[in-house]
Order: sequence, then C-alpha cells, then structure tokens
Amino acid sequence: MISSAIDLIRQEPVPHRWHVLQVLRAMRAGHPFIRLGDMSNLMHLEGVPLAVHYFDFLERNAYIAARAQEGLQAHYYKLTPGGIELYEVGERWWGSLRWQDKIRVMWGG
Repeated sequence: MISSAIDLIRQEPVPHRWHVLQVLRAMRAGHPFIRLGDMSNLMHLEGVPLAVHYFDFLERNAYIAARAQEGLQAHYYKLTPGGIELYEVGERWWGSLRWQDKIRVMWGG
C-alpha cells in the first residue's frame, strides 16, 4: 500500500482513497450528497455512484454534515471545514504520485 499524508493525519484510515477522493471532488465542485430519509440507504451524489459506500465514514469523521432538509425526507450534505481539508490534502497527495502508483491506488484503494 502506498502510504501518504492523507493516511497519516487521520485517526481512522480512509477506506478507499481513490473513491473517497472522487466523492470529495464532486462535493467540492458543489454537488450535494443527498440522503432520503433518516434510516434509508437511498443516497445520491451526482457522478459518483460508489459514494453511498463512503457516507458513513465521511459522516462519522465529520467530513460532511447536513446543511439543509427538504420536507421530511431529503437531507442535503455539504463538506465541513475538515472535509475541505481532507480534499486539499488528498489532491496534493494525488498530484505527488507517479502514474504507476495512481493505477495501483485506483485498483487497490
């Protein structure tokens, strides 16, 4: 596994660094992470179909937080300052990798 600053500054390891970085990129671009209902697994993040697998990690570590609610069901999540920091660290880390390492990370996490 390719170690990085993204792993070292966090108490809980990032589960799949490439996928989480894709989620953070989409959210940083302004796409809200939408969860339908409190107990539901119905979630959506534009352009990132695997985002639902990382929702619990992001919420548990306070990288995302509910910012708005529409009706009784739809909760809209945005990045917190910690999530923005994780995004920035992740982008710097990603930019420092050689293309071979990027492929390893994309396949193996």
